[in-house]
Amino acid sequence: MSTIFFIHFMYVFLFCLGAIVGSFLLVVILRSEQEEEIVKTPSHCPYCGKKLVWYELVPILSFIVLKGKCKNCQHKIPFMYPAIEIVTGLLFMLVFWKFNTSPLFHIALTYIPSFDAMLAWLTLFLWLFYVSILLLISIYDFRNFVVLDKFLYIALLVGFVGELSLFLIGKYSALYTKSIVPFGLSFRQFLGGYELLINPWFTGIWDNLLGMIIAWGVIQLIVTLSKGRAMGNGDPIIAAFIGLILGMAGSIVFLLLSFIIGGIYSVILLLLKKKTIKQHIAFGPILAVSAMLIFLFGHQIVASYINLLIR
Repeated sequence: MSTIFFIHFMYVFLFCLGAIVGSFLLVVILRSEQEEEIVKTPSHCPYCGKKLVWYELVPILSFIVLKGKCKNCQHKIPFMYPAIEIVTGLLFMLVFWKFNTSPLFHIALTYIPSFDAMLAWLTLFLWLFYVSILLLISIYDFRNFVVLDKFLYIALLVGFVGELSLFLIGKYSALYTKSIVPFGLSFRQFLGGYELLINPWFTGIWDNLLGMIIAWGVIQLIVTLSKGRAMGNGDPIIAAFIGLILGMAGSIVFLLLSFIIGGIYSVILLLLKKKTIKQHIAFGPILAVSAMLIFLFGHQIVASYINLLIR
């Protein structure tokens, strides 16, 4: 299989996988809102209750074939359904694009089977999981102003085990031991592009834990000082998860970017009279967007910030 064919195949595969995951995320969101059993309840039309058959459950295509209507009651299917499936698919493609821009990813794949390949693939699929969780939390928070804590706690556990696994596998990786990565950082940290800021003494899982503590501590302090008026009680948990997956330096840039985006978003809502100064906004989506921007363009953001400082 040629490299070009493999890359194109992965883009198509990950878009399809993302659409399937997006469909499941929507089920989780809607059933959590209705307090229904997520796994055991059969898929059904929320309007007439008819149990859906397999060809009514194909992501994106079913919406097109059914012309956006339930086959039984003809009730219009909200465009939110295919929109979330498409967005998830595109986000999965963006994650692979990020990996594909790193020469280390291609180097790692040439060592198959090896610890390098294991490190590369594990990092990729961990980030697909991270993106899914961020999207789930964001959409639910935006719709209900509530954070799905139970899924975040599961994500924190998976994130910790995953990052610890990367750290342990990285010890046996040729890329890690030969110091191809600056400061001997892990594959994940190189992809994030934070090598300009990370203290070489705090690498691996310690970097993740410090990132979690910093991100959680700052947001929790704001919640405590404002007595919950500035942010909700679930926002520190979101920040802790993001700090864990971004690491120490990533969490610092993430916090700064979140406050900037949050401020701009609030001003726009006030100018459009969508919100008043006393009304809350869903901060979870802002945290998630900031995390994705740091992951995808962290190196460029950090470099631009440093250039501004040295001018």
